[in-house]
Amino acid sequence: MVEAGSRVVKILKALQTLKGTIKLIEMSKQLLSGHTYEELKEEELKALDLDHFDHGVVRIQPEGWLYPGTAPIYLDRLYNMEFRSDDVIVKTFPKCGTTWMQEIVWTMLHNPNLDNPKGDEFLWIRSEDISLDMMFDLKLLKGQPPNSYLKKFNEACPGKKWEEGLSLQLAEVAKSPRVLKSHFYLSLYPDDILDRIKVVYVARNPKDMIISYFYFYEALKPFPMVSTMEDTQKRLIDGQILYGQYWSHVKQAWQKRHHPNLHFVFYEDMKADIMSELRKLNEFLGTQLSEEKLEAIAQYTSFSSMKARGEPLQDDVFHKENKRDVTFFRKGKTGDWKNHFTPELQKKMDHWIKENIADTDLNLKWALAE
Repeated sequence: MVEAGSRVVKILKALQTLKGTIKLIEMSKQLLSGHTYEELKEEELKALDLDHFDHGVVRIQPEGWLYPGTAPIYLDRLYNMEFRSDDVIVKTFPKCGTTWMQEIVWTMLHNPNLDNPKGDEFLWIRSEDISLDMMFDLKLLKGQPPNSYLKKFNEACPGKKWEEGLSLQLAEVAKSPRVLKSHFYLSLYPDDILDRIKVVYVARNPKDMIISYFYFYEALKPFPMVSTMEDTQKRLIDGQILYGQYWSHVKQAWQKRHHPNLHFVFYEDMKADIMSELRKLNEFLGTQLSEEKLEAIAQYTSFSSMKARGEPLQDDVFHKENKRDVTFFRKGKTGDWKNHFTPELQKKMDHWIKENIADTDLNLKWALAE
């Protein structure tokens, strides 16, 4: 009798587990890339301070990357995007030197003599961010992209609907060779993407990355995802910030670094010896620029020169009341984390870094405390 009762309990537990599995399958939706995603519930959104998107937030599996709720729509459209053989995508985790590398690559391909009038335009006009569309779902934008983006879209794509992908559609009509920007994981693209285009991937010391991330989002109009430096760092370590998890993002690119169409570069190497990195890029891109032109481009794309030319983000995106320096170009240097981390924060970050590079040959000694 006891044995029979025990069997019934086991069967009931098995049925409960099966129901839970079926429920998870029903809740999960699949992307063309093969990833699945689930919508975060309201209580989870509030707990993570992510309730500032009109269509919520999704968690993309199997690693649990967080993206705005409209991301699946644009990810599938990106997956089906018609890439061109001369496309170059500058890819990074957010705040890892994207803007700097974008300007360098665009200048090498489109403005090697530094006399192209388009070089005076904002970078976001010349080089599309194909991972941006999902961010237009922010509640603070009140249902549509900033006016500057809409104006550009309406001029370049008459009769089209921005809701179907403002940046993606702008990329479609852009002239070749396109220099595109993306923060999306490599695995969210078709498997053969590196056989079709070139990718320049920039990795940065996560200690400096999180400082830049914190100040950038703190400068935006009400963006509750960042509150304190400690909280932002914890979210990075826990993989609870938008655009996914730092280490899986970097490792995906690092594993492909020997592919002839992927150029992997460290932000710190660019800061230490930009000419050496420009020579490598020159070979990778096949631009065949002279040493003299590379030196001129190095100066033209230096932090001070880019900052002097203006802001790639519009004033209506920033807190005008904030008295700190909240420009897109903040400091552009390495090691700034030393001015912000407490000994406890530094210890946590060092442990996190060591833990995540233990199974790789990633050389990130410069990221650890001496």
